[in-house]
Amino acid sequence: MKKTLLLIFSGIFLVSCGENQKASKEKQHYDESIDEILEVHDDVMPKMGTLSSLIEKTEAEIDTTERGKEFEKANKNLKEAHDFMMTWMKNFGDKFPNALLDTTYSKEEYKKREPILSAEKEEVKEMKDRVNESIEKAQELLTKTS
Repeated sequence: MKKTLLLIFSGIFLVSCGENQKASKEKQHYDESIDEILEVHDDVMPKMGTLSSLIEKTEAEIDTTERGKEFEKANKNLKEAHDFMMTWMKNFGDKFPNALLDTTYSKEEYKKREPILSAEKEEVKEMKDRVNESIEKAQELLTKTS
């Protein structure tokens, strides 16, 4: 009887350890994905000052001439990139309120969050591209007309 109970408890222990390892792998993947997303954000965030400065500079050059219309387009792209970044940050905080905390979820919760994480990776990359592209084009335009 004791051997049977020992065997049953050993089996339960091994199964529970295996489940913890799976949850650990999923937690590690989740944490790595969050880190990757935040790394992109941290790369773009310091550019927000440049973005704001370029918005002011391009706005000052807007008029009814062809040149002024180019500045208007650049200004619009800068503002859209700025708005995209702000909206993305708010939405990210809403979707992942515990992103900066060491939170553990169930295996099912990790699976449920995987598609959201994948979409978030794409969106943060798009945000980075839009910010960088709008800055680059505005700087080229300002340099070209100086």
